[in-house]
Amino acid sequence: MQKELKAAGINPGPVDGDFGRKTRAAVMAYQRKHHLAVDGVVGAKTWKALTHDGFKPGGTKKPAPTRPHAPISTGPGRPSSKVQKLLAEARKHLGFHEGSGNKNPFSKALGRPPEAWCADFVSFCAKKAGLRMNTASAQQVANIIKQQGGWKGRHNPKPGDAVTFRWDGSHGWADHVGLVEKVFKRGGKTYIQTIEGNSGDRVRRKTYLATSSVINGYGTMR
Repeated sequence: MQKELKAAGINPGPVDGDFGRKTRAAVMAYQRKHHLAVDGVVGAKTWKALTHDGFKPGGTKKPAPTRPHAPISTGPGRPSSKVQKLLAEARKHLGFHEGSGNKNPFSKALGRPPEAWCADFVSFCAKKAGLRMNTASAQQVANIIKQQGGWKGRHNPKPGDAVTFRWDGSHGWADHVGLVEKVFKRGGKTYIQTIEGNSGDRVRRKTYLATSSVINGYGTMR
């Protein structure tokens, strides 16, 4: 829950699993912002808002656009065939929920036991697309991309990039990794839409401000 609040841009204090005073205040701030009952209790409605659709940037109400978000140009032509394959594979698994004990097909396909599987999901999709990535560590995803010469830091996200996160905003060792599906503008700001494995124990889409403090950086896999 504290990680979800962080991703939504509300600081609950340290991500320590302790529902203390600061976390309760963050819950109430989230409830107020999203027009929920402001009681500091994470009931079914609050939990669904936090986890079902991800962060809804751009104010307290979700806008009802008459046309899709305009994607930012990613250069001449369409994304490469490998990027298209990568994202097509990731989309196939949207909605998947892990079994007991982190049981999931992505770790298994890579020859690893059930484990925290965000990096396994990225590696699995990359392998299906013919890209070189195979690690169980979110931080190691970034390290491998740096070795490949594709790490960009916290700038210039593109569809198909890996994106790593540090939930306390310190930009230290990565806690989590996902894939950038789309980059778009809203209200003069740049946002990313991601597909992430092991996010709330499942594969789902989320949305972040591209410069959110919880984002460590972006990298293009080779």
